[in-house]
Amino acid sequence: MEEQKKIDVKMYKVDEDVFPFVKIKFKGKDSKLYSAVMLLDTGSTGNSFVTEMRMFMNDEDWLPEESDEVVTLTNEATKVSCGKFVFELDGKTFQEKFFFFENQHLMKIDDMMFVGVLGIRFMQEHHLAIDYANMTIHTSDTTLEELKNDKCDFIIPLDYGLKYYNAPILHIQGKENDAIMIVDTGCNSFSISQNAIERCGLTYKFTGNIYPADGFNGSVKVRECLLYFNIAEEPNHSINKTSHRVVAYVLPHSYNVTKDGECDEEGNPLVPIEGMIGSPFMAKQKWILDFGAKAIYKPIKL
Repeated sequence: MEEQKKIDVKMYKVDEDVFPFVKIKFKGKDSKLYSAVMLLDTGSTGNSFVTEMRMFMNDEDWLPEESDEVVTLTNEATKVSCGKFVFELDGKTFQEKFFFFENQHLMKIDDMMFVGVLGIRFMQEHHLAIDYANMTIHTSDTTLEELKNDKCDFIIPLDYGLKYYNAPILHIQGKENDAIMIVDTGCNSFSISQNAIERCGLTYKFTGNIYPADGFNGSVKVRECLLYFNIAEEPNHSINKTSHRVVAYVLPHSYNVTKDGECDEEGNPLVPIEGMIGSPFMAKQKWILDFGAKAIYKPIKL
């Protein structure tokens, strides 16, 4: 059995916003060694590249038989091409499959190229923990049972979301119902659908501002509001009495990542994702997203 490659790196900080960026190195088809930045994105199941990364790849690196469809931010399925890519992270070499999105292009972060994202599959395979308390990304040997024996403000298991939605999810509570949200480290904002606000009885107030929301797989126009809510560990069960107030973007629709009529093993319908909780909120709360323990938690300071 191949020994697990341990990762322990500091997040590559950019400006004031906190995102789980990491530095990588890779060799182009010109045999030159390049340095770049990638984002660990829990809102993406697989890995993806900007279009310009094509220029660094050899013909034999393309995998046309593994091209696939992905769902965009506008709820449309689009065909994307696929290739394999070898890179170095924390002194270890990895070979991964990457999808290419034609509407995303090469950007500069400080003096580094931002070339794409590493998704949920990569984080699960390598048991990574995204630690906003200590600003690190590291391999986790912690188990869920060990977490339950430790002192934490809260623990939200991720098994259900990873199994049925291919993403970490949690519930936020309104006066009448809960809304399911993706915990999205690649997102710079807090967003929720208009349907969820009305169905859940959430308290909110529109500010009047309208913005474009851009992602690696599309763009939509959103309205800004002030949103008030509690977080639930499970449906209708608040994890604490803390009420959060955030600036949120209101999406025109839910984000459909499941098939119509799809149910879990107990026959419960899989409801649509109603929004996204982005990195700035998680950084402010000092959460830890742990794919070794398969949990989101916040240690209590002693």
